[in-house]
Amino acid sequence: MACATIHLAIAKKYLEKHSNLNNDDFIAGTLYPDADSDNDATHYTDKMRCNDNVSHVRGKVNLYKFLEEHEEMNDFELGWFLHLVTDYLFFEECFTEEYLLSKSYDEFCKELYHAYYVVNQYLEDKFGLTREYYKAYPESYYPGIPYEECILPAYLVDNFIDRVDKIEIDKYIEKIKENKINIKP
Repeated sequence: MACATIHLAIAKKYLEKHSNLNNDDFIAGTLYPDADSDNDATHYTDKMRCNDNVSHVRGKVNLYKFLEEHEEMNDFELGWFLHLVTDYLFFEECFTEEYLLSKSYDEFCKELYHAYYVVNQYLEDKFGLTREYYKAYPESYYPGIPYEECILPAYLVDNFIDRVDKIEIDKYIEKIKENKINIKP
């Protein structure tokens, strides 16, 4: 899963292009899947995924199952869907299979969560993401630390946010429904 600041940076850019959306509902939806106590349910996680890091992270999100249950999305659900898209693409595009297979799950989590703390402050500063963005789920806020080299270099995070921002969600939804699986845009 991407960290909250990555989700919020993408949501903020999306909202700039879609002024017709309710910002509070959309942001709440963006944070909801990680804030809920049952992450597997909110991410539509494959219950039969394997234990290696590749299978584990790639089975975390099922976009098609979400769309089956949410045919007409309100602003909250659209934020939720964008969160799921972000998580799916995050593990597909930010980590190589070689890297994921070279680490134990505990090693990967330790490096990943350290990277989240590093990226948080960087993105808060870059996108003006204040504690106010977390008002629907204040317990999801955690401050970052000054940027340092980690498994999520700043250029990679910037490129990823720009990539997800360019997705035409309506067309992407149709592609997922047509293929009935997670598929890249």
